[in-house]
Formats: sequence, structure tokens, C-alpha cells
Amino acid sequence: LDTSVDTDIDAVIDTIGLPAVIKPCSCGSSVGVYIVNTKEELADAIQNAAKYERFIMAESKIDGRELTCGFFDGTPLPPVEIIPKCGFYDYKNKYQSGATEEICPAPITAEQTQAIYDATAKGFEALRLGGYARFDYILDAKGCAWCLEANTLPGMTPTSLLPQEAAAVGISYDELCEKIAMMAKK
Repeated sequence: LDTSVDTDIDAVIDTIGLPAVIKPCSCGSSVGVYIVNTKEELADAIQNAAKYERFIMAESKIDGRELTCGFFDGTPLPPVEIIPKCGFYDYKNKYQSGATEEICPAPITAEQTQAIYDATAKGFEALRLGGYARFDYILDAKGCAWCLEANTLPGMTPTSLLPQEAAAVGISYDELCEKIAMMAKK
């Protein structure tokens, strides 16, 4: 949506339905993300998200388990399941200690893991990314993984998701950072 012009709220609802997710196109860490259930919440969320940038996304909310999968040095890393103790994986739940449980590798089937690996590798290639990235998914009740977004510069603290995934395959935080720095030299 281009928030520099009036948004037809009814047209948005007709197109994507409710509940919906509203988010700025370029913000990270779930800044400006709103989950809405009513027409009034939708209008407010669009107005609030527009404070962050002119272009925002409106998409149908997909219910399910939240997963993320890193891609590093040509290989997908084990997915992480993200389980907020309250609400959704918003800014507060990402950065408040103890607010979210993160399970790596995610307790999903081998087929679901492979589907996420394949989607992550294809997304990485399609977007022409280099070195590393992380892709976020919702695994719906039928076991279908829906890609939400690509994180081209994912968090890199020792407790961030990509370092957790790397640790699951035996790559230490220091080794991960060193390899990323060496990739930049190429």
C-alpha cells in the first residue's frame, strides 16, 4: 500500500480478509508490525505503520508455528521454532529476556525440514543474496510452510537466531563471524 494516497479499507479487506498483518516494507525487528482483527484495527494499523515509511504491506494472517531458517555459505541451517510466551514475535518478545522460547533444531518432520531447506535455498538464489541470510516462515496446520520474508542482515549477537542455527551444526559464534568476514573479502 502507498500511504501517500487514501487507502480504501474495504478494498483491503475484500482482497486479503481479516485477520490481517500490516507492516512497513523496510523495517526490521518487527518494528511497526500489527496483527488486526477488525476494520477499525486495520485502519489504525495502516496509519501507525505509515509513521515508519510510505510503503507498507497488508497480508492475510496465517495461523501456525513460527519458524526461521538461515542460509550460510551455500547451505541451509537447521530451522528454529520461535514460541513467544505472550502475543506474537514482536519487538518486545524478540529483545526481552525470557519472553520467547527458541528451539533449534525445530521439532518438525524431515519432510517439513526439507521443504523449508528447499524454499530457503531457492529464495536465497532468487534474491541474488550473498554470504548469509535468514528466512522466516509460518508452518500452517496442514504442514505447509509459508515464507514471510527474507532477512538479508539478520541479527548477529551470540544469542541471535542465525548463530543458534550455526551452533546446531557445530559452527561456533567466533567461527561464524570469522567466516562471514572472510566472505566479505571476496
